[in-house]
Amino acid sequence: MSRPQNPFKKPALLAVLLAFAHATPGQAATALHSPWDTPVSASKTQTAFICPGAPQLPVTLKLSDYYTDAAHSIVDPVRKQAYDEATHNLRSAMRAVVDMADRYRSHGDEAAATCAAHFLDSFAAGNALSGSTATNQAVYVQGWMLGSFAVAWLKIRSDNTIPADERSRIIGWLGDIASRNIAYYEPRSDKTDGRNNHRYWAGFTAMAAGIAGNRKDLFDWGVQSFRIGAKQIQPDGTLPLEMSRRSRALHYHTFAAAPLVTLAEMASVNGIDLYATDNNALSRLVKRVVAGIDDPSFFAEKAGVKQEAIHLHADDIAWAAPFERRFPDPALAALLGKSTSLSVVYLGGLPAN
Repeated sequence: MSRPQNPFKKPALLAVLLAFAHATPGQAATALHSPWDTPVSASKTQTAFICPGAPQLPVTLKLSDYYTDAAHSIVDPVRKQAYDEATHNLRSAMRAVVDMADRYRSHGDEAAATCAAHFLDSFAAGNALSGSTATNQAVYVQGWMLGSFAVAWLKIRSDNTIPADERSRIIGWLGDIASRNIAYYEPRSDKTDGRNNHRYWAGFTAMAAGIAGNRKDLFDWGVQSFRIGAKQIQPDGTLPLEMSRRSRALHYHTFAAAPLVTLAEMASVNGIDLYATDNNALSRLVKRVVAGIDDPSFFAEKAGVKQEAIHLHADDIAWAAPFERRFPDPALAALLGKSTSLSVVYLGGLPAN
């Protein structure tokens, strides 16, 4: 059953304004923006959208990875199946929320936005994802989920039918989980996952949550994470830590590029040009990835092993849509045209228009 609309729209908006007026030391003096702050469809729709009950997400994540070798390139099928089964409900919850958020962005469907907010508020009220993370993989999943939910929130926060109390709980929860995720990475600057794609995804998560809560400390940690990645991009556009993934080197270059492009886009609307960092390092990475998807021989030679095939699912290339709009490239446009979808659940669904 769909949730009734809140008739007190102005108080909800007032609560947001008051939150800025009484900013804590970690909050920005001026509002942080997101690429999804542009108005939704001028003619908002009221539909018979049915809001299902929000699933119950776990407080503590208990997950293990599924690789058998030190390079994390060979998948153990039994462990992979166990991982997929353990994360199935988590992925379903992410997909449900981002699809509702995109429905609101695309069609102005306030019922979908209200339902997405109800899901997020339910997760917040249940302290989802806020417990201990006993394994590295649990930390990674915590971050991927949070990034997805934070962007979904950024997409729907303009809907004034969302009650002020829900807004407060959601924003506080996103910031709390981001801080917990950061706490894992802070002492790991000398570890692989403190410098490879995992750090970039954590930075994306922190920046999205920081924009949601107007917290510059989280936003700045995201900028720092981008700079860690950009500094490692070589003149030939490769990332050494991702190249070490052997047969999955190309795959992990695409996986690393996704949060870096999104970080650059979120920073750009706040007046920070990360695309220019380290002599346009991100452009070198994207161009190398695009060339590699078309012809993986460069990666095969450099990694010393044949590369796993890229099938151009959304996760493989849809993250590059904002980059292509900013830096038109016929080869990249062709790849995007072949993609099965442009919705990447880890990035919160569809990219900004």
